[in-house]
Amino acid sequence: MGDRGGHWPRFSLTAGWNRWLSSRRTTGGRWPDATRFIIVLLVLYAAKQIFSVAAYYPFSGHDELAHFSYVRTLVTEGRLPELPDLREWRAGLDGGEPPPTDGIPDELYPYCRFTLDWYCEPDSVRWSANPPRIVTVPGMGYFPSGYQYVANHPPLYYAAMAPLYMISSPSSAVTQHYLLRLAAIPFGILTVYAAYRTTRALFPGDAFLTVTVPSLVAFQPQVSYEAAMVNNDVVAIALTSVILWGVVVGIRDRFPLRLCAALGLLLGLDLLAKGTAVTIAPIIGVAVLLALGWREWRGLLIRGAVIGVPAALLAAPWYLFLYRTYGDFSGLGRVNTLQYWNGPMGSFLELLTDLDFVLDRFRETWGEFGWRLIHLRPGLLWAIAIPTIAAAAGLIAYGFIAWRNARVGRGDPVARPDLWQVKALIVLLSTCAVAYLAVVQFGTSFALSQARYYFPAVNAAALLAMLGLRTLIPTQARPVGQGVVLSALVLLNIIIMGGYVLPFTTTVEEPAVTWSWGG
Repeated sequence: MGDRGGHWPRFSLTAGWNRWLSSRRTTGGRWPDATRFIIVLLVLYAAKQIFSVAAYYPFSGHDELAHFSYVRTLVTEGRLPELPDLREWRAGLDGGEPPPTDGIPDELYPYCRFTLDWYCEPDSVRWSANPPRIVTVPGMGYFPSGYQYVANHPPLYYAAMAPLYMISSPSSAVTQHYLLRLAAIPFGILTVYAAYRTTRALFPGDAFLTVTVPSLVAFQPQVSYEAAMVNNDVVAIALTSVILWGVVVGIRDRFPLRLCAALGLLLGLDLLAKGTAVTIAPIIGVAVLLALGWREWRGLLIRGAVIGVPAALLAAPWYLFLYRTYGDFSGLGRVNTLQYWNGPMGSFLELLTDLDFVLDRFRETWGEFGWRLIHLRPGLLWAIAIPTIAAAAGLIAYGFIAWRNARVGRGDPVARPDLWQVKALIVLLSTCAVAYLAVVQFGTSFALSQARYYFPAVNAAALLAMLGLRTLIPTQARPVGQGVVLSALVLLNIIIMGGYVLPFTTTVEEPAVTWSWGG
């Protein structure tokens, strides 16, 4: 794979066209191997995602009902939905009748098992005709039921989906929901492509990493799941992935101002996509500091301003809205009041050292489809865990090998990284650590801390994992090894689809999330 990749895309069509022509001339009119590979991979990925959109049961993705309802409110009422204020809501009760609240539409009650905070008996004649909007919790009083509990989420995803919702408005809600699922696929494609470009920027000549890193991202089942659902997670994953690509290029090129401006724009959009984007902001700061060094304080200040100002200008209106509406910059205080069942999972140190917490996050990383109705069997989880542990061990071994090779001045280019590559790897490792620690921190306040909250770091994790696996594979075996990795990932998806997703039916008696049933 001889074409050198990884350069930040220029804002010049002429320059891009000239580079494309030059590449075609040097390869005799053929696409370079790496380019052909990523094109084929993206086509296969798109086909897989289209199949996934149809395969998963309607509204069975986490919070799909709430996200869909958010889009509907934005389109039909021209405003952002709001979480109910529990005190005002209780004061507005009239003879047991709840006051008007931004709720999930009555017509979607048959899918209530896939949502939170909606008393769920879809087979009940009484509730199917008039879905419950109020529940009584013994010892705690009345609470709203079936409200739009993602109303404190930033508006970017919903605004992007609004035109498609408007165009498809004559269709049924289920049809519109499938169309919105299809609209998630381009964000998944962008994530896979960013994984490819990040790898080519960091290790441009390595075929093993060029093949395996984007393949792992493309066939990671839960990340693919996000890109086939109605949700804002996939937008945050895609934007953070592009930011990480820019960060790697920035470390290599010492963060030119044009790149900094692009990163500021992307960071602002990321903050408007999902609250988890705040974890990437310090990563960008650390990357700039490592690239320039603390002594170049003028350069640091200038780059900080070029990145920070556009990000702040884009995100500030939303955070001001949050503060005016909820009294904080997240709305989580009101969520905590409304979700009486969603208490802390433990202290930070307890969760950090809790094996069950770690194992639950591992299961959620690879399975738990249909919002915890479809569980992967222990045998399959072990088949995933063993190479994962091996990759982690290989990454540790890589660190020692790279340190030794740097001293003796030998070894292949990947195992003898330049200083800028070492800095980039440190940033990628920090990205994974910060993303996971944020999930742990969230668990100290809410019982619904979930693995998908660290999925924006998927490209960093994939690159580090494949770097570790590469270290364990002898040089002569790597061409075969990359084929084995790709084949194993494809097989994993076939097993999950054929053995778990497609057999899933609506006859399961338990709710998707047990605490979604009110009293």
